[in-house]
Amino acid sequence: MKRITIKDLAQQAGVNPSTVSRALKDHPDISPALRDRVKQLAEQLHYRPNHMAVYLRQRTSRLVGLVIPEITMFFYPSLIKGVEQVLHNHGFSLVMLPSNESLDRETENIQICFDNDVAGLLIAFSRETNNTEHLALLEEAGAPIVMVDKVLENSGFDAVVLDDYSDARAAVTHLVATGCQRIAGVFGNPNMHITQLRLKGFTDVLKASQLPLDPEQLLFANDAAEAQECVQQLLRAPLPPDGLFAMSDEIITGALPALLDSGRKIPDDCAVVCMSDGLLPHFLRPQVTFLRHDGFALGQLAAERLCAMIKSGEHLQADYQGRQIVLEAQLIEQETTRPLNALALK
Repeated sequence: MKRITIKDLAQQAGVNPSTVSRALKDHPDISPALRDRVKQLAEQLHYRPNHMAVYLRQRTSRLVGLVIPEITMFFYPSLIKGVEQVLHNHGFSLVMLPSNESLDRETENIQICFDNDVAGLLIAFSRETNNTEHLALLEEAGAPIVMVDKVLENSGFDAVVLDDYSDARAAVTHLVATGCQRIAGVFGNPNMHITQLRLKGFTDVLKASQLPLDPEQLLFANDAAEAQECVQQLLRAPLPPDGLFAMSDEIITGALPALLDSGRKIPDDCAVVCMSDGLLPHFLRPQVTFLRHDGFALGQLAAERLCAMIKSGEHLQADYQGRQIVLEAQLIEQETTRPLNALALK
């Protein structure tokens, strides 16, 4: 007789596998009625967790999966380096799989991890991902899962993240404190949770500072080339910005040349601040003020958390809801912003 799986229960119940998994663990996000229905169905179909698979996976596999949205020169090389260093120290090997910002590809990667009996998974979600249904295979097999950087809220999994909302607030607050009055922002793909958080941090500062918040001054770009076009568009406005926030290394790579080509003086005509892994701003000219998002440290934290879960098995507890670790950022002032006392000196 075919063994009943979480996927089978989900199909019968008409819900996602991740919902079934949480219902069986009495997760508070699942309503009592749905929990009872899923448990009754599990009893009727004689579903039993595959404890042997969990046992074997935890004790024999020395392989950890890392799924990331893309292979790029920005941020992820540092994160991968941090992950690999920690895993090596704990005796694990790393298999790294890019999703190329595709949910289908991400799902294929999860299947690859399952087929190779990974001991655990680190994942930064693609911009197409809006649920964790495809993680049910690994969840049922007992492999711990840690989301890193690009996460989904209320998923029940552990997360190691940056405080994107607060860090964006800190960056834009610095522009305000140096005297900027017309601040524009160039952001990444608007569908990404990370973009939405940084956008909210940006807009909340302008509202609190009673500065103009013009929708035409909020632009979105998928890469450096689009970011360059965004800044060129901003500079054609009757009142161009005197402050610019770029939400990532990739964005500033396109934004800064557009400002320089326009002949505007930085920071006198337009101050600039970005969020960065920390390396690129030092090599740009002028050197860019930035909020440091340390990819290497984030990778280390995520890998240490995963190794601890593999060892303890705490994620297998029925009432486990996941925990979040937040890495603090630091403002590094360089040449693209004015001193805080610049106005007083005039």
